Amino acid sequence: MAQLLDIDKRSVYRYLKLLEEVGYLFDIDDHHRYYLFEDETAGRPTFTEEESELMRQALAGLAPSHPLLGSIRQKLFLASSLMPLADGLVDVHQGRVVQRLATALRDGRQVRLIRYQSPNSNTIADRLVEPLSFSDDYATLNAYEPASGKVKTFKIRRIEDVAMLDTSCTYRAGEDLLDLFGWSGLQPISVSLALTSRAYCLLIEDYPPTRAHTGKRNVTDMPYFFRGDVRDFRGIGRFILGLPGEVRVEEPEGLKVYLRERIGEFGL
Repeated sequence: MAQLLDIDKRSVYRYLKLLEEVGYLFDIDDHHRYYLFEDETAGRPTFTEEESELMRQALAGLAPSHPLLGSIRQKLFLASSLMPLADGLVDVHQGRVVQRLATALRDGRQVRLIRYQSPNSNTIADRLVEPLSFSDDYATLNAYEPASGKVKTFKIRRIEDVAMLDTSCTYRAGEDLLDLFGWSGLQPISVSLALTSRAYCLLIEDYPPTRAHTGKRNVTDMPYFFRGDVRDFRGIGRFILGLPGEVRVEEPEGLKVYLRERIGEFGL
């Protein structure tokens, strides 16, 4: 299986363990072949038609990208055959990642993020962190990384697994703060942006806490604004550069300089 999936054996065993956790059983023959089947003795909740409809309405209010949505649906509407569960296994896994991180956050314990995929450094490696909080939609984790001495954000979907450690957290709140875009820094910097309707929708969808810092303007081409503090230009700069022509920086001048420098790095 490891050769077929092009992953290491440790990952295969972790996935087998995950299958056991969500209700599957294994059998192994004399030739070391694995057989997978459902645990028919495991009890499942049953709902009336009215209760199911109410739950569907409640779930409809969650964003499609919410990492717990698939896990909840699996528990509520799980079919008896293997295929539906296999299709949603990634969502179930993401739900369990969030649960483990929430437990570590509650108990003040360090965790190891197994094989975290970092787009910034283009690496896949284990990361020792101390969980601090989740974003509003549980899509990202804010955590202190002792190795770098910084508070960072980690995408839940880029975490392969979470190893709970017995080590207590060492980070003290207030030593470093995260801005609305998940970046840390010592001094807040006031930023004012003009946004198109599309840019506004993407802003509050990708960064829900920014909603409280947005509003309407009496301008046709860019009818929305964002006014808030950031602690690093990299987070908000990434958002702006991803929407050319749909975001106008009104202040500060330092952000405009930063964006020009980033554009110049393309060498066009």
